[in-house]
Amino acid sequence: MFNFNILEMKKIKFMLFLATVLVLNISFVSSSEKIGVLILAHGGKHSSWDATVKSATKELEKEYLVEVAFGMANPVTMQEAINKLEQRGVTKIVVVPLFISSYSPIIRQNEYLLGFREKLADPPMMMHHGSGHTYVKKGNHSNHDAHPVSNHKTVSHNRNNKKEKRELKQLQFTAKIYLTDPLDSHPVVANIIYERILELSKKPLQETILIVAHGPNDEEDNKMWVKTIDKIADQIRALQKEKGENFKQIFGLTIRDDANKEIYEQAKEHLRSLVYQSGKNGDVIVIPLLLAQGGVEDKFVKRLEGLDYKWSGKTLLPHPYITDFIKQSVKEALKN
Repeated sequence: MFNFNILEMKKIKFMLFLATVLVLNISFVSSSEKIGVLILAHGGKHSSWDATVKSATKELEKEYLVEVAFGMANPVTMQEAINKLEQRGVTKIVVVPLFISSYSPIIRQNEYLLGFREKLADPPMMMHHGSGHTYVKKGNHSNHDAHPVSNHKTVSHNRNNKKEKRELKQLQFTAKIYLTDPLDSHPVVANIIYERILELSKKPLQETILIVAHGPNDEEDNKMWVKTIDKIADQIRALQKEKGENFKQIFGLTIRDDANKEIYEQAKEHLRSLVYQSGKNGDVIVIPLLLAQGGVEDKFVKRLEGLDYKWSGKTLLPHPYITDFIKQSVKEALKN
């Protein structure tokens, strides 16, 4: 009886030991898993634009490995950023596009490059990079070695001056990729825009608010951009109503800088007309719906030469809410 108890005790101790090892092993695997965050952003003409975006990501470095890829769905900078994260042992990458709208060929090309679309939805955008090379995906995503190909131009020239097509192919990665939504009509956007308005507002009932975005070239995309801005406007109305006040009117529109001349002129006249007509019976506050300051907002001002309106030029960044947006996006993505 005594020997039996000793034997049983040894078995129990051994099982406890195995359980402890298993728990420690699971804990080790969990704690050793590295998660990366890849921020995608347009990039500005001035270094200050890029610096402003990077400053919004600093706080994330306390929890994740972070890289920023600038460009309009640029496969070169995106592949380089993914490579850096994977070389640091990252097994999961949450890609957060810091773009104003989902309705854009930039977003659709990002989806294709990251494997969320089988085919390109739009003509491939031309890409240029200092090295003159980019990377193409070979086979499935398990092949991590990248193969350089001349810039992702649809057409290039060889030594014989013959045209040669270059296909835009998907990126290579071994990590699991999560892709989050752009800013769109997220509440953080409405709250920041509302703050920008209040900095200029004096008599809300006599003020017309214009929320002005850059906008796309495509007509259907542009309709969706405007609908998204309208949703932001609705949130601002609700925020203002909580104060027991109302603005006279809130309009959302795009200036469509890169569209053809006819569309460009129509957008310009629409903006000028709204500012002029609204200013006859009250004040006009114009707020740019842009990620960061870096030159584009100057085009808004140029369009409005000779008109009376209030303007601070402040964009979404810098603002801590954008950091909150990134954090929230990452956590929501990792739940899936």
